[in-house]
Amino acid sequence: MASRNPAVMDPILEARGVQKWYPNGYHALRGVDLTVHRGEVVVIMGPSGSGKSTFIRTFNALEDFQQGSITIDGLSINEDTRNIEAIRREVGMVFQQFNLFPHLSVLDNLTLAPVLVRKRAKAQVEREALELLERVGIGEQAHKFPGQLSGGQQQRVAIARSLCMEPRLMLFDEPTSALDPEMVQEVLEVMQELAADGMTMVVVTHEVRFARNVASRVVLMAEGEVVEIAPPEQFFTAPSHPRTQQFLQQIG
Repeated sequence: MASRNPAVMDPILEARGVQKWYPNGYHALRGVDLTVHRGEVVVIMGPSGSGKSTFIRTFNALEDFQQGSITIDGLSINEDTRNIEAIRREVGMVFQQFNLFPHLSVLDNLTLAPVLVRKRAKAQVEREALELLERVGIGEQAHKFPGQLSGGQQQRVAIARSLCMEPRLMLFDEPTSALDPEMVQEVLEVMQELAADGMTMVVVTHEVRFARNVASRVVLMAEGEVVEIAPPEQFFTAPSHPRTQQFLQQIG
């Protein structure tokens, strides 16, 4: 996966000079630039408080920003709510917590948005949802409720739910951090299969093995800035920035 050449790919996400301050004056993002090309898997790493999650959440306007620009597949994130709605239809997001509706079955969790937002026929969406649940390895759980599933199964439901909207870009904000260790690998395997199928992904994670094996490029953020961007082999074996070297020593 790391052999993909972003130079021959079209950009799907372009962030330029993104600045964000919180109301208390904290400067969370300090002129961040990032380009993600179609078909890439970009992994963002960094210490706690470095701005990783804040940055990724600006990509679908879950977090606002005060300066700079973000364009997703030609659409600019600005105050035009029509643009934001259009971007959110094309960008799937998987969070640390699963954010499933506890009162709905797994199948209903998947079909709700495509039917309500994309106005698609429920019968067709249900067929596709069942196929997606099979794809992520939990087809037999379709009619259960989220509370009846393990954490790893719930996160795979969350991934399938995002895929049900047929996104052009998938965002993952530390998708395994809330899972018990034995459940982490089953979620990472689903993500690795998505990458192999060509899904464009931006992943905030501390999972070094995933970054090494799956990423096209790895980004280090620290103190609200992008410190280094490099292919995984270079990032992990010969990083150019002292801050990256320090981070890799700390994570061991």
